Amino acid sequence: MMMMMRGAWVGLLLATACSAGAGPEVEVREASAVESQSEALSVNALSAAQTKTALRLIDTICGDTWCDGDYDFRFRRLTCNTVSKTCTLTLQAFPVEGVLSSKRSYWRSCKTPGFTGFASLVGTAANGYQSLNGDYYDALTECMMRIEPNLH
Repeated sequence: MMMMMRGAWVGLLLATACSAGAGPEVEVREASAVESQSEALSVNALSAAQTKTALRLIDTICGDTWCDGDYDFRFRRLTCNTVSKTCTLTLQAFPVEGVLSSKRSYWRSCKTPGFTGFASLVGTAANGYQSLNGDYYDALTECMMRIEPNLH
């Protein structure tokens, strides 16, 4: 029964990812715990407070959506570049107990095109409530659907 429910949930997520539109593709790569030289030298369009807020929102939605599987995800860095119109999320994935894995953790990054800064990632209601914008949520869904099957 649990496997059937999980399969339906994954199917729903895949359908959501496929409905994200026909924009440029999300780019998934291996990443590192340490920022690359180009990351360190590039100007982040997000302030430290905006980065913290966006990472918190991603972590919160993760528990309700993509993160119900064989890995525990920790979202480590988020940078946006207004020139290239991309945001890059760097995460670390840890196999949960009982999952056979060749590593203790995996570092991955997702470069999502079409996003330029905080307002493109996070919506803020008149009452101050903040949530991920739908387009960014869809891009992250696509990212997570590409990452998890390739961890081993």
